[in-house]
Amino acid sequence: MLKFWELAPSPNSTKVRMALRFKNIDFEAIPVDPVDRDAVLKMSGQVLTPVIEDKGIILNDSEAILQYLDANYPESPRLFPRDRGGRRECEDWKKELDEKIAKPWMPVFFHLIGRFEECDQDALKSYHEALAWLDRLVADKDQIQEGENKSICDLRVAEWATYALPGPGFIARCRLMGKSKEVFAVKNGQFKHLERYLEKWNGFLA
Repeated sequence: MLKFWELAPSPNSTKVRMALRFKNIDFEAIPVDPVDRDAVLKMSGQVLTPVIEDKGIILNDSEAILQYLDANYPESPRLFPRDRGGRRECEDWKKELDEKIAKPWMPVFFHLIGRFEECDQDALKSYHEALAWLDRLVADKDQIQEGENKSICDLRVAEWATYALPGPGFIARCRLMGKSKEVFAVKNGQFKHLERYLEKWNGFLA
């Protein structure tokens, strides 16, 4: 069985967990202590998460892991399109999300985990603007990008938005998520379309 070393609040671990669940891959989750990473170091030669061990292969880069899962579990639902044009569209979407939502998300998250004492209000405002933009985009959609095998685009939305709109399973599994909604200052019903859109992906984080 595939082994998955994860640090629960990390967005890189979050997206790999969602990918594993989306693709219906059985795995053993191994929580990583953020203070003591000796086990990860001994196993993978470095201290960053996530890490997977599967069929004698050890990978420690989240993007490489996503590609590995599609290549080595072809019988399960695909994350990435097979054609070059579709992959380019998905990569362009990633770049847009990285700029619009991941960039302001980071300082707010650092406040959540205690690295920053004060919450950056400008970043929080920009993050809310990005959530509102996504809320409008997904208003009547179940898939953010048209075309076959583009679930990676939906996963990337969830990667950054679930911290403001975590599901009960994510909260139960990761105590930090209990105060995430408060820190990200999202009110119930504020982004109702996005909340509906995230239900499936939040279910993968339980």
